Amino acid sequence: MIGKHECKQASKTGLKEALAIGLDEALTALEEALYDLNDEQVRAFPIAQRNNIAWIVMHSLHNLDHYAGYAQAARYALGEQDPRWDWQCPRPTPEQSYPSQRELMEKLCAVRALAMESLERTPPEALLRPREHVRNKEVLPSDAYMRTICHTLAHVRQIWLLRGALGLTDGKSWPRQHWA
Repeated sequence: MIGKHECKQASKTGLKEALAIGLDEALTALEEALYDLNDEQVRAFPIAQRNNIAWIVMHSLHNLDHYAGYAQAARYALGEQDPRWDWQCPRPTPEQSYPSQRELMEKLCAVRALAMESLERTPPEALLRPREHVRNKEVLPSDAYMRTICHTLAHVRQIWLLRGALGLTDGKSWPRQHWA
């Protein structure tokens, strides 16, 4: 359970194991930033000219689905990429529709399952060879994983900032360490 867990121990960490740790950390941190919010909170725009939590989560999930799902296994957990969640789309507005908190959690679970399964099935040496279904053929699978891990963690920090702007500062929810 989020916030009441023991840290997992990293040991005998090669490239594949390090990527699995990073991927698990990014997905767990995203879940931790989202799991106790309600629909009103995920859809709110507490900071002018900034995205809301629902948009950030969907954007992160689409990025994870592409780089840790499709780029690795040639399939998406969420179906084809929705342009609403692309970083180049127009800034989201309160009038738009957004997934509920529950829907976001379900999508996170689906992306996690595909991402972890894809990495598990990948032989370590294949992480250093280009794959046909990666947009940029010079991006190695290991690079794609690192890109989406770091990208997600940057967005998780934004979600915690938005949580603070929503007044969710009672200390009941607090980001935790997941790996030691």
